[in-house]
Amino acid sequence: MDWSHVKIRSRQFDGRCGKHKGYNPAVEGRAGIRGACARCQLLCEIWETSICLNQLIRKFNPNHDDAKRSKAGEAVAGDPRQMSLIESSND
Repeated sequence: MDWSHVKIRSRQFDGRCGKHKGYNPAVEGRAGIRGACARCQLLCEIWETSICLNQLIRKFNPNHDDAKRSKAGEAVAGDPRQMSLIESSND
């Protein structure tokens, strides 16, 4: 494997605790976890680990730009399964 081209952050994670749907680790941190909920603790750990990963990537390559696309000028098509609120409001 060519380690110079490792794809790490290709995943988007949308996690939520089924019991505490309003818990947001980015806003509330560990202090917002109610009743030592294991799922909320795991969600917070995932968030903290993602922050650590971003810091390590920037430490490895300070010039890394997260906003830069892999191919300049290439438009990203939206998911055709997702409904548009703008189009539905014009009906």
